[in-house]
Amino acid sequence: MNHTRSLFLGTAFALFSLGVMAAELDAFVAASDGATACWSRQYDAAHLAAHPDQQVAAMSMAVTYWDETANGPAQYVFRMEADLRDGTHGTAVGPCRQEGGDVWCGVECDGGGVLLKSRSGGDVLIDLEHTGYIAMTTGCGEDTLDEGFPLESGRDDKQFLLHALPVRQCVPATY
Repeated sequence: MNHTRSLFLGTAFALFSLGVMAAELDAFVAASDGATACWSRQYDAAHLAAHPDQQVAAMSMAVTYWDETANGPAQYVFRMEADLRDGTHGTAVGPCRQEGGDVWCGVECDGGGVLLKSRSGGDVLIDLEHTGYIAMTTGCGEDTLDEGFPLESGRDDKQFLLHALPVRQCVPATY
């Protein structure tokens, strides 16, 4: 009897947790197969001149919800692209999930990540400072990780305010 009760409570907690995760992530993207939201920002010359230590010259972020398939569970997936001052371009992809009261999106195999925070007008704040870095790579294997670079939180590369784009401009995130 005790085992059955523990199993029931554990299952109920897991289902409740999934509901909470979906509710929080729903603030960014509806839990509907293929639903996508995206944000972007190109920093102008005046901003970069005022922040000479900022390496990121442009950043974009997309988050997509995918229903469960035979190959995997329902999940939120992100794609983040960053252009640096020196012309380097990187892309990071991976899952998003709820961590406490925050939404975390990160690269698997300890590739770091970012926190997403809602801002007014549908904008989003990408918080790199909290996590320290994200691997700008599209995969998890050694060969793929070597192709990218770590985007690290620096003096002026801590948080990035990105502006919402119309849904028709969003390309669904996949990995």
